[in-house]
Amino acid sequence: MSIASRAASAHEQLRRHSTHPLIPDSKAADIAKAAARLAALLGIDPAYVQPNRSWNSLELPLAPLTLHASDPDDEQQVYTFSYRDPLYDDEPFFLLGPCPVCDAMVPLAEVRSLADLGTFLSQGPAPLLDNRMLPGSYPDEFDRDPAHSSNCPFREGES
Repeated sequence: MSIASRAASAHEQLRRHSTHPLIPDSKAADIAKAAARLAALLGIDPAYVQPNRSWNSLELPLAPLTLHASDPDDEQQVYTFSYRDPLYDDEPFFLLGPCPVCDAMVPLAEVRSLADLGTFLSQGPAPLLDNRMLPGSYPDEFDRDPAHSSNCPFREGES
């Protein structure tokens, strides 16, 4: 797909979702921009990136925005990302995946570029050490995420 075609698609996605009748225009526009930004980062059409929750129940910025990106070549392959606050466009996306200890969906990799995602996909999450120290490849948000189970040693305040 050409750059012009992808740009037109991103514009149409932004226009379509920033006029959602159930949420304020400013919030819808911020969400649509975050989705379009993730699509651009991944080099896919914005139609393949969708917010997790129904737009009429979104409570931002209290909870990070969760976006699902489907692979255009295999729509069964879906990558899930969190984004702290769509109001800002300089924050990284975080690839979500199961915690190696408790299986909760938590941030496993900081993604600022397609190469960051490629590095994670080629190397996978680093093994966690028995001493409960996180390897440097894990983002700070890994052990800050409240999704960890209550008995997970990597739950915030317990690592």
